Amino acid sequence: MKTASSHAFVNSLVVYSLVAIGCTGSVGLGMVWSRRQISVLAQENKALTTRIAEIDRLSQELGAEIAEQQDPATLLQRNAQLRLGLVQASPDRQSRLTEDAAIHLASKRNEGLYSDRGAAVSFRVAAQP
Repeated sequence: MKTASSHAFVNSLVVYSLVAIGCTGSVGLGMVWSRRQISVLAQENKALTTRIAEIDRLSQELGAEIAEQQDPATLLQRNAQLRLGLVQASPDRQSRLTEDAAIHLASKRNEGLYSDRGAAVSFRVAAQP
């Protein structure tokens, strides 16, 4: 009597085939998902590049407008137009800072807080008999 049949071979072949199809499907799904992620990132990158270019253009326009408004001829014209009566400071009233302006102003503000002279301190000591 023959106990080993060909059904065991066919059953294992079917199981291995299903496992191979499942693994191949998983790999394919992973590839599709990664390509989708690449596409989404490329679109976001393009949008950010466009936004950076727009901000750079606006920054250059603003810089040109500021330079135009700071032009001495424009300032003199606005002074006369608005009747402000402003005059340019004389060179003896101008001073140039060699250090950071914020540090300089903070040191001027805090001049009296920290002095070089010592503070007088006294203690009462009780004498013991």
